[in-house]
Order: sequence, then structure tokens, then C-alpha cells
Amino acid sequence: MDQQALINVLEHVIKPDTQAIAEATKALRNDYLSKPECLPALVNILRTHENSQIRQLAAVEARQIVPKYWIPCPANDKVQIREALLQATIHEPVSVVKSNVARVVSAIAKLDLPDGEWTDLIGFLFQAAGSEHASDREVGTYVLYTVLESLEEDIVGQWEALFGLFSRTIKDPESLQVRLNTLLSLGKLGEFLSVELPDAVKAYQHALPAMVEVLKDIVSQDDEKKANQAFEVFQTLLIVESALINAHFKDLLIFFMDLASNKQIDDGYRTKAISFLMSCLRYKKLKVQGLKFGPDLTLRALEIATEFKEEEEEEEMSPSRNSLAILDYLSASLPPSQVIVPLLNALPQYINHQDPAYRRAAILALGYTVEGAPDFVSSQMSYIFPLVLRLLGDPVADVRKATLGTIARLADDLPEEIGAEHAQLIPLLVQIIDTADNVETMSRACDAIEAALVGVSQSDITTYLPELMPRLSKMFAQDDFKLKSSAIASIGSAASSGGEAFLPYFQDTMQAISPFVSAKDSEEQLDLRGIIIESLCSIANAVGGKAFSQFVEPLMESAKEGLHLNHPRLKETSFSFFSAMARVYEEDFQPFLETVVPALFESLEQEESDMIGDDTFDDLVVNSVGAEGTEKVAIDGTIDLDLDDDDEGDEDDLWEELDTVNALALEKEVAADTLGEILSNCKRGFIPYLTKTVEILAMKTQHPYEGVRANAVATLWRAFATFWQINEDQMEKWVPGLPLAVQPPQDVIHLRDIVVKCTLELWKEECERVVVSEICNNIAATLKYCGPVIIQEQEALVEISSQVVLLLAKKHVCQQDIDEDEADYQEIQEDSSELDWQLIEGAMDLCVGLSAALGPQFVNAWAPFGQPILGFASSSEPRERATAVGIIADCIKHMGNTIDQYTPQLFKLFLHKLTDEDARTKSHAAYAMGMLVLKTDKKEEIVAAYPEILEKLEPLLQVGTAAKSVGNAAGCIARMILAAPDNVNLEQTLPGLFSVLPLTADFEENEPIYEMIIKLYQANNQTIFQLTNQLLPAFNTVLGAPAPGEDEQITPEVRSQLIELIKFIHGKDQNLVGNFPNLVQALQS
Repeated sequence: MDQQALINVLEHVIKPDTQAIAEATKALRNDYLSKPECLPALVNILRTHENSQIRQLAAVEARQIVPKYWIPCPANDKVQIREALLQATIHEPVSVVKSNVARVVSAIAKLDLPDGEWTDLIGFLFQAAGSEHASDREVGTYVLYTVLESLEEDIVGQWEALFGLFSRTIKDPESLQVRLNTLLSLGKLGEFLSVELPDAVKAYQHALPAMVEVLKDIVSQDDEKKANQAFEVFQTLLIVESALINAHFKDLLIFFMDLASNKQIDDGYRTKAISFLMSCLRYKKLKVQGLKFGPDLTLRALEIATEFKEEEEEEEMSPSRNSLAILDYLSASLPPSQVIVPLLNALPQYINHQDPAYRRAAILALGYTVEGAPDFVSSQMSYIFPLVLRLLGDPVADVRKATLGTIARLADDLPEEIGAEHAQLIPLLVQIIDTADNVETMSRACDAIEAALVGVSQSDITTYLPELMPRLSKMFAQDDFKLKSSAIASIGSAASSGGEAFLPYFQDTMQAISPFVSAKDSEEQLDLRGIIIESLCSIANAVGGKAFSQFVEPLMESAKEGLHLNHPRLKETSFSFFSAMARVYEEDFQPFLETVVPALFESLEQEESDMIGDDTFDDLVVNSVGAEGTEKVAIDGTIDLDLDDDDEGDEDDLWEELDTVNALALEKEVAADTLGEILSNCKRGFIPYLTKTVEILAMKTQHPYEGVRANAVATLWRAFATFWQINEDQMEKWVPGLPLAVQPPQDVIHLRDIVVKCTLELWKEECERVVVSEICNNIAATLKYCGPVIIQEQEALVEISSQVVLLLAKKHVCQQDIDEDEADYQEIQEDSSELDWQLIEGAMDLCVGLSAALGPQFVNAWAPFGQPILGFASSSEPRERATAVGIIADCIKHMGNTIDQYTPQLFKLFLHKLTDEDARTKSHAAYAMGMLVLKTDKKEEIVAAYPEILEKLEPLLQVGTAAKSVGNAAGCIARMILAAPDNVNLEQTLPGLFSVLPLTADFEENEPIYEMIIKLYQANNQTIFQLTNQLLPAFNTVLGAPAPGEDEQITPEVRSQLIELIKFIHGKDQNLVGNFPNLVQALQS
């Protein structure tokens, strides 16, 4: 091969001329790299050429062709190439070239060493790494690192020699580069070691403190490039064999926590230290929890948050912004006792601090932690809200602005609690708007109003609309785009809460925003356009389809145009608008499907560079579900990517976001959810698109981003439930139990098989809690709606039950740290974060779904579920006790008298829980006791305890008790009377029971109450006749139209029976019902 000609081509490749580069690259690929003699030529060039860029390019290209040409290369040439490469690594003066030459060595070693060739390489590297010359040691350790990177397990057998060498080079007295290379090598070696080599694990543990010292020295010397590499090693150690770092894990936490807090070092290092701590929470959550390190991390993050600067860009990752992010992550990962409690304990010190930075840090921290523990924060609102109001009036503007942001966050996660404080809060926010002297404050006050209005009832919002709408409209009319955005978002929230009360403001609002729904001349206009479209979703739902109809066509056109304006938020809000229109117009949305659905398909089918190959669905075939014909569409789940490991990547990418979620993945997440909204509202009109929908979403259950997986699986189940609903008119009502008493159409069975297969394949190995929660919630809801068809196949029933048992035992893969010993879990998991508990709740609700589908047969499956659920019922955590007792009650409802064998055990539990210190647990115990006595045939022990039960229920009927508790207590008494009317002193019991009627919440309990009342009248019970006047107002209420946003208070069956009772009472005394309009109307029905 003409070496000079090759050099000429390489020289053209590096010229700053696009045309020359293209031509040279083509020539290089076609005329040189396609020939085996190119390899020795490139090696000679990388060793001898005077231009370092040419040497580097030669090394890169040589490495590329090693796999293709090395094996057939003549033996003599191999010897020369090996020697040339080793000499080049020793003598190359430019580090980047040296690195690339070392990678050529590594590529060849990967082929040679397993075949017993180049046997002297490792010895050469050991010799170089032990040389008295630092430059030789740098080369030896670096090439050794690259060999380790390539050979993986093949070199692990030499671990003793490696640790012997590394124990010296990790403490190299002259060269930090040698120490870094050793750190990198140890990091790579850690990826291959396991507990099967206990001595190697001990050696690694011994080396870990020295590895930390390397990072410490690199940071002290402020070498950013080296630091990036070193930090990455420690990130990797969190996902390898846990035994390697367990002994030093606490020390690592302390070191990185101190590093994060050190104001003397560059912010970039501090930010990376915080990122490491966040990774600890992700991959070693239980370890952190077991060490009880949550309080230390919380207080340290709170301290760092005092450095927060308003002028920082939101995208800029500073220590203070990252500290708020880790507070968010802490609250979602650890129990409230380790995060919220220490934070609340520290609040007084910070809020009373003379430095406003501390007051601002306190209120910011509160806002960032509420999302992860809303239930606990809700229980502390009597303490928290006065502090919020106090800081809302802080003399320093930055503190007030931070407080406005926290109000918005609190309202997002606690809408009812914040909404309940509207009388104090809304006037203050309006006052801030009126007195604000800058756009930023007005905008934040608007954002707070937007969030706070969500929890305000329709009856209350009507008093605020006349005050708010003129102000918001005036703000929208101003030129500032940020203020416009905040104002229209608040208008949308006001519409959502106000419902029909918003109609007087509807036309003026639409007229004001109409010029902006098609604006596209700037990024600001596009941002505003997206927020307007999003707000229009709320406005449309509020005013209804008839009032909104004149705007639908132009707004749909605007939304469709938004899909093609290269603006991610606008695309997502367009999808949201499609969802809203489908909800408002339901099957009348069908004419838009031909353009909307293909756009959603296009979004979901876009290629992403981070997709991974998977053959899970290679054999899955989707028939044309519910449409004419039987065309088969194969779902091929294999995505083949050419992953070029030449690209070392930018180390900074790892630190920008631990799991990069690109805009395209977020778009697909919204698109999958939008499909679910549209298909479940359009129903039959969506059938032509159902096959492809299922095909695409089945693939997306294997998407790398958990948000896409969660929404894909949710929409698959919505698709099945909707298809079931469409076919219901062809089927009889399903009957609990197996085998199926009612056989669905074959199309329904086929769709079920696809959805169940996709779900079970995902569920078994899913590591993200949010996805598993979505699976549990959707299967539970579908079992309750569609019955046992989901579990008709034994394999599905067994697998679903197995996954539920794992979840209840906290042993599912998504509940455990990577590679930890199960024996360590139980004690740690006695306390759990609220997100962890939501997962358990989802699993327990799935038990209810199974009981609904199986009916009395569920008793055969109760034992493996019942044991952990009963354990939760005796937990020290109130939320666990309350939930478990309620779940048991719901299961009893469906099991009927097959519960008899468990009646004594459950009776004792419920009787004890009627005096629980937790009000919600007492309430659920009342519901459970009533359900048990009604369903079991073993009533004797319960009936004998009626006086004791009634005595314990009596406090729940008192004024001031929560409405749901009142309903459960009243329902329990009603069921007790239904079960054994002769064992209740009706004269003493009924007046107190009827005093709480009509119920103001928990209307499901109206069914047993009014059923009991009707049966007592039918039995000609004199006590009930004497109480008729007390009952008539309640009858009038429950027979009336429901309040806006509320369900009917009684079932159609009970309504029919109650109307007959009213007619009976009227027949007895025609003067009784005349003052009750709903009763008069009932007489005429």
C-alpha cells in the first residue's frame, strides 16, 4: 500500500473544508480501510508521523479495523505491529494520541489474549507500571486500564497480581495521572468481581479508602477533566457488587456530603458530589435508610440551599439548586421520619434567622419536599400554614417570592388542604398582585393563585371570580409574555374550579386570547401559545361542549399546526388539547380522529438513540382487533443499533442528568396517555385505529423511559376496558368465579391475551415503582369492571398472584436495592416512604380486584395475601393500619360467607381497631365490622358483642367527626341491624343514627342505611314509624339532584324502593310530605 498516498488522504480528512473532508472520507473508506494492508500502514503512521492530528486519526482508524483484519494478519506482521504499538505508547508525547494508541493495543489484546497470544503483554504492562520513570508508569497503568476495559472477565483471574500492583500505583508519589489510571482500573475491575471471590472483595474493600484519596487530591488540584473521570468511577461502584463498598458506604456518604458542603472548592465538584448522593438514594435507598442517614442529608441540603440565588438560570446546575433537587428526591425515597420530621424541626431556627437567605431556604425546602410525602405534610398543616402566611409577609422580597412558589407547590400536592384556607390565602395573594411593583412578583402571585384555586369548591369560587377575573384579564393585556402566561394559566384554573359560573367571563376571555392561539413569530409567542392551549382544556371542560363548539374547529387547527412548529411544549399541549376535546365531546370527537390519531402514532414511532434491543415480542402477533378482516400485524421488538464504543462520550453528560430523559421521550409519554384518553372517550369510533394502537404500545412497554412504559401499559388496559365496554351489549353480565360463566367474543379474548402478555413480561423485571404502581392500579380496576376474564388462563392468575405476594412482602425487584442481601431488608422496611406505600396500596387494591373477579372462590387464595395484609393491619404506622383494615373489608364484601373460617380472627381485629388512636383506622374498622357481620354465617360471637360494638361506634356519630367516619359508623350500625335486627335496641339506637342523616360524604354507605330503613318499615316496626318525621328531610335530600361534581347519593335500586316507601308513607298520612319538593315529585313518578 502506498503509505504516502494514505497520509495525503488523512491530511485532507483533517482540513477545515467540508467538501474536501467528504471526498477524503469516501476515499479513505473505499480505497484504504477496505484493504487488510491498511492496518500495518496506519500503525506505522501513528508511530512516525510528525503531525499529532494525523497520528491520532491513524490510531482511531486502526482501532476500527482491528476486529476485521487482525486475525488473518500474517504472524510476522503481528509481531512488528505489537512492538510498534508498545513503543508508540511509551514515546508518544501527546496524551490524547497516547490514549488512542493504547486503545489500539487494547483492541488487539482483546483478540490475542483469549487465544493465548501476545502472552508477554501483561508482563510488559506490569513492568511499565512499576518503572522508576513516571511517564512509563502512566503509560503502563493506562494501557492496563484499557485492556481491563476490553477483556473484562478474562483478566479477573489475575486479580491477586493486579491488586498487588494497584496497591502501589494508587499511592504513586509523583504522578497524579498514575493514581487516576489506577482508580479507573479499579473501577473497571469492580464491574467484574463478585462475592464468589471473597478474598478479591476484601482486597477491594481495603483499596477503597485510597481510591477516595485520589478523588480528594484531584479536587484539591482543581483538575476538572480528571475529576469527571474519578467521579464516574464512584457512580459506577453504586451499581456493581454491593459487597465491594458496603463496609465503607457510610464513610462514602460522609465524604461526599462534606464535599457537597465545601464552599472552598469549585461548584462543579460540589454539584457532582450531590449527584452521587442522589444516586445513592436511587441505587442504595434501603442502605441509606438503614443507616438512618436521611436526617443528616436533609439538614445538609437545607444548609446548602441558603446559597440559592434568584438570578441563576433554572437550567444551571448549581449546588443550591441541586440541594433542592436532592430534598425532593429524599422525600420521595425515605420515610417522613427521616426527611420531613427533621426538616420541620429545623424550620423555626431558619425561619427566625436574621439572614433572609436562611428564611428563603426554609420555605424553598418545604416546597420541594411536599410532593414526596403529601400525606404527612397534610397532617402537619396546622403547624406549617401559619409559617407560610408569616413568610408571605416577610420584609424581604426574595423571601416573599420563594414563599409564593412554595404555596404553588403545596397547592399542587395538597389541593384540598390549601383550598380549605382560601379565605385567608386568596385575599392575601390578590393584595400582593395589587401592590406588586414588578412583573416577577405579579407573575408568581398569579402562579400561586392558579394552584390554590384548584382546591376551592365551586360554591366558594363564585365569590372570587368577580374580584379575580378583571385583574387577571388586565394582566393578560400587558405586554410581558411571562405575565400573560401566568394570567391565562390562572384564568384556566378559575374556570376549572368555577365550572358553569365561569360562563359570564367566557366570551371576553376567548376574544382576548384569540390573537395568540396562532402566534408563532418568536419563542416567547410559542411558549405563550402552549400555555393558552393548555388553559383552554380547562375552560372547555368548565363551560361544556355546547358553549365551546364555535371555537373547536379553529382551535383544533391551531393545535394540529402546533405539532409541526418544532416546539416540544407546544406539541405536548396540542396532545393535551386533543385529550380535552375527546373528554368534552366523547364520540362526537370522531371526525377529528383521521388527523389526530396518525399524529400520535407518528410521535410514538419516532426513533430514539437510547432505545435498546429486546426480543420479548418477536413472537407476538396482533390481529385486526374489532375491525373487519383478519390481517395480521407482527410486532417485532428487536431494535438493532450499531453501538460504537469508540465514542467515549462526554463525561459531563453523566452529571447533567443521571438518567437522561430527552424531550422526545417526554413527548411519547404524553402521546401514549392521549391515545388512552381519546380511545376511552370515542369508544366505537376508535376501533379502526385500535390494532395499530395496541401494536405500538405493546412495543413501548419496553421503552427505556419509565414514563413511557407506565403510560403505554395504562393505555393498553384502557383499550381493553373500552373494547369490553363496546362489546357489553353482546354479552351477559359477567359472573364472579372460574371457569367463566359468560364467554366473551373471540376478539375480546385476543386483545386480552396481548395486553396480559405485555404486562406480565414487563411486571416481572420492572425496577421503577411508578410503572409497577400503574400496572397494579390498571389490573385492579379492570378486574373490578370486566371480571374474571383477565385471569381466565391459569398462568395469568398464578403470575399476577405471585407478583402481588412479592409486593406485599416488599420483595419485588422495584422495592429492593441493587444486589443487596434480602436478610437485611425486613427491619429497614418497617418504615417506608409514601411512594413506597402507594405501591403496597396498589398491590392490596389488586387483591380487592381479584376478590371481585373470583367472588367466593377468592377464599382459596386469601392465605398468601391475608398474612401480610393482617401484618399491615397491626403496623405501628397509622396509614398502614387504616389501609389494610379497609382492604380486608372490601375483600369480605366479595367473598361472602366463605369468610366464615376467618371470622373469629377478623372479628377480634376489627373490635380492637374500633378504639385505635388513628381516626381513619377506626373509621375503616367500623366499615369492616359491618361488612363482616353482614356477610358471615358465623355471627354468634359478633352478635353477642353488639352492645360493646355500639358503644365503640357511638363517638364516631358525634358532631365534629369527619364525614367519612360518620358514614362508616352509620353504615356499620345499619348492617348490624340488617344482620340481626332483634339484637339491637332500636329505640335507643335509631334516633342517634338518624341524627347524622343525610350523609354529607361516603354515599356508598347510604345503600345499607336506606335498605335497613325500608326493611324496618316493611316489617311494620313501630320505632321506625315513630321516627318518620325525623327521616323525611333525609329522604328529600337523597332523592334530589346531586350537587355539581357529586355522584348520586343512592343507587337506582334503592331509589326505586325509597320512592315506593314515600308513597306508602303518604298513603298513611297525606300531610307529611307536602313540605318536601323532592318527595312531592317522587309521588308523581
